[in-house]
Amino acid sequence: MPKVLDYRAWRGRAWVALATAAMISASLPSAAAADSDSSVDVISSTLPAGMPVPSLGALQALGSGWKAGLPVQETAAGKLPREAIVPAGSGLPRASASSFLSDEMAGRMPFAATYPEPPRTMTKDDCKKGLQGGRLFAVKSRYAMCTGTQFVQTWMQRGRPVGQSSFTLWVIDTVPKKNDRTIQIRYLFTDFAKTGTTRTSGLKIDTDGDVTTWPKQAARKYSGQVPPTQSFDTLKAKPEYVHTMLVEPGQGTGKDDLVQMAYEPFVKLTFPSPYTSPNTGRVSVGFLAGRWDTASYLFNKTGGGNPKKKGGAALPVVPTLPYSSKTGAPERAVAQHLQDAHTNPGVTKPVNTRKAVPGFDLKHTLHRLQNDGDRAKANRRAAIATCVKYWGANYATSVPGVSRECDEYPFASTYEGAAQSKYDKAKPKDNFSARPLPKADNGAGGSILKIFMDRNRILDGFSSGADVDAYVVSIS
Repeated sequence: MPKVLDYRAWRGRAWVALATAAMISASLPSAAAADSDSSVDVISSTLPAGMPVPSLGALQALGSGWKAGLPVQETAAGKLPREAIVPAGSGLPRASASSFLSDEMAGRMPFAATYPEPPRTMTKDDCKKGLQGGRLFAVKSRYAMCTGTQFVQTWMQRGRPVGQSSFTLWVIDTVPKKNDRTIQIRYLFTDFAKTGTTRTSGLKIDTDGDVTTWPKQAARKYSGQVPPTQSFDTLKAKPEYVHTMLVEPGQGTGKDDLVQMAYEPFVKLTFPSPYTSPNTGRVSVGFLAGRWDTASYLFNKTGGGNPKKKGGAALPVVPTLPYSSKTGAPERAVAQHLQDAHTNPGVTKPVNTRKAVPGFDLKHTLHRLQNDGDRAKANRRAAIATCVKYWGANYATSVPGVSRECDEYPFASTYEGAAQSKYDKAKPKDNFSARPLPKADNGAGGSILKIFMDRNRILDGFSSGADVDAYVVSIS
């Protein structure tokens, strides 16, 4: 089972792991140790999965300057995905580079007035494809994501490279079932390789994970197995392990009974005597995230309504709502409205020369408004008042043969809706757009939005008094 630390200890360990990972990627033995005629040393390096590793022959061809050829590159150590929704006050860093996002997560797929069930499985090949080119994380859906790290060992005698070994660890985080609170962590070791003079039979690989939850006291239930400590050669023969966890309902915060989780796998290498290495600490493989809730407006029970299975789990990363402005798309008029609000706000109403609507990037996300019906109604009233002001009281019927409704963006079902400035005085007034649209298009857009939020298990964005969930929009 993973070691479960209290918050301060866990966070301290996370930063130590970050420093250790940097050391492992860049530190070298002292000149005295490396150049000693009797020394037998190992330099351990880490790389993102899928990045090329310099061969032993290439290192040897560099002569006395061979150390400059060692792999040094940023990994996911100590970081969450850039798109992750970080628990308030956690202080957890996010990767500076974007993760690989599937077409669904990136909103690159129009879905014809519906939205599919997001995938809940992820294979090693899915992960490998996503992490090509040095990506640190791959996100397939709100129920499937992964990270991966290559471990490279350069074996030395008398300060010169004589052997090389390497392997890759993939860690895949999934929520396998819609009607279950179980989060699954799959460990898979692949690409074992060695050449030249090595002692991999005595190289011990110790894998474990640190877990924390918010709130801290939420009890976790574990099953399965984290990879036990074993040699390089033994691990190659049995490379896959599955570890699961869940938190039962009734232990969270806010109306939605929210429990947030961060999971950090570690690897520690121990080299056989007489080999020594300056790199012997635990190496972070990166943070993976999870979340449990019992939101009453989302899917909550298995068949039979077993209360112990109430609620569900998800991976808190920002998904993208896809709308299409292409000819024939049922939501086309809605998509065109949103596109104008985003790229040409001067043509939208109400008039606001500084209008800058949110919802199109990670710095300006949208937050579902579910637990405050009065505020949602206030958003709707403000939008309708705008339609009446600029298109007249008969805007719904003023175009012959076309039944229209007042469409608004940001949506009335968001905290960023038309009445936002009434509830948050720090927000600008009239930072929204409203216009009459054909009823059919408006209905299609609303249907896609509702299904998107439900199937991605998007919570009220501030259900626990903090920013706990969010999404963005894309127009194809």
